[in-house]
Amino acid sequence: MVDVTYQMVLNTLQTAGLLIGIFYYISILRNAQRNRTIDMVFQRTRTRTPQYFQNINKIAHMEIGWNTTDEFWEKYNTAKTPELMAIRSNIFSGLNAWGYLLREGLVDVDFVCRFNTPGWILKFWKTNEPMIMQSRNYNNPDHSKDFEFLYNAVKRRYPNIDENLRRIQDTVVERQKMEKSSESNRTQ
Repeated sequence: MVDVTYQMVLNTLQTAGLLIGIFYYISILRNAQRNRTIDMVFQRTRTRTPQYFQNINKIAHMEIGWNTTDEFWEKYNTAKTPELMAIRSNIFSGLNAWGYLLREGLVDVDFVCRFNTPGWILKFWKTNEPMIMQSRNYNNPDHSKDFEFLYNAVKRRYPNIDENLRRIQDTVVERQKMEKSSESNRTQ
């Protein structure tokens, strides 16, 4: 039989304590890295601010009124609408950043959807998918891959959300059109 001595028990406890300490230290480092990455993305995307939602409303009308990508680029190219295209690019960058964090396992879909509604993510992808695919075919095969990953993850997580649901932005666009038409009727 093996005689268990006080020294053997003490050595076993010390070894177990050392292993637990190493595991704890590694988990602290991983959490700190995860938090730094999330903080970086929050600083970059500045989501859930009034300005972010104002920007979404500013570009809402860009998602309707065209049927082909050529019509879109004719209507909203950077020479004609530089400010709107910059805002649109900023929103794309934010969604790509969320997709990257999701793909890397630093956040989950529910966490992302606390800052961007699932219906909006789905509809924004569907509306812009033809232009993204065209960009991939012409010059950048990896264009918006992280945003596509985000779209697919949201679609899997929320399969019952209709991408064609009306959004607040759609209502804003309709109001803007009605106001413009009523103004033009008054001036005539």
